[in-house]
Amino acid sequence: GMGASLSRQGGGIGTRGPGETKLESDRRHIRERINRLEQELKQVRQVRAVQRERRMKNSVPVVAIVGYTNAGKSTLLNQLTGAGIPANNRLFDTLDTTSRKIELPDGQPLVLTDTVGFIRKLPHHLINAFRSTLEEAKYADIILHMVDAANPKAYQQMHVVYETLQRLEIKDKPIVTVFNKQDLSGAEQIKDLKADKTVKVSAKYGNGIKILLDAIEEILKEQKVYVEKVLPYTAAGKLQEIRKYGQLLEEDYRAEGIFVRAYMPRERANL
Repeated sequence: GMGASLSRQGGGIGTRGPGETKLESDRRHIRERINRLEQELKQVRQVRAVQRERRMKNSVPVVAIVGYTNAGKSTLLNQLTGAGIPANNRLFDTLDTTSRKIELPDGQPLVLTDTVGFIRKLPHHLINAFRSTLEEAKYADIILHMVDAANPKAYQQMHVVYETLQRLEIKDKPIVTVFNKQDLSGAEQIKDLKADKTVKVSAKYGNGIKILLDAIEEILKEQKVYVEKVLPYTAAGKLQEIRKYGQLLEEDYRAEGIFVRAYMPRERANL
């Protein structure tokens, strides 16, 4: 700039235009960068929308891991999937979503998605900045609410998470609250009356993971309809539909047709 106050006008080929101060030039560059970042965020949202649509078409259930920052979300995802993502004691260490596919004990495929950590009094402009990341929770089938049970402010942090979910208009989703860090001596015996199910785990050492997967499996079964039917051999193609969208428990080829027992999504239960 020309002068300590940056208020004097400068000019020249390839520099600021005549009459444009250094401050005005900086503002123009910042506005251009903001516009460029907004376009990039728009592209990210479009990519994630396509991925979500593909998952919904394949009827693969999605579980979004949410929680206060440093509650152990990334550690849990690493424990379940071996994703190898950073899990540090640092604010906003997870800025982008990480999705990994796993299989439940009954063989059903499932997509787990990590999200950015919530904080108290999350500013409105940060909600907009993280919206494309947090939208993963909005379109999930189940919310996995991670809680640092060893933190003396655990109840306050739980309140922040529910408040943030409300601001993001995420409601009517089954919630499994995971009281993490049970390996620490300071882990409190806390409760969550808003959750559909609660589980105690130590994501770092893998304690309680089997109980957690069973809880997810149980909720997914509650969202499906039990079907027991004899399909004619002319409708044998229905078996592929059951395997793709539901959970085939039994198939038995009999004289009168194919006897099947399965769990199917309600909208596809009419075989």
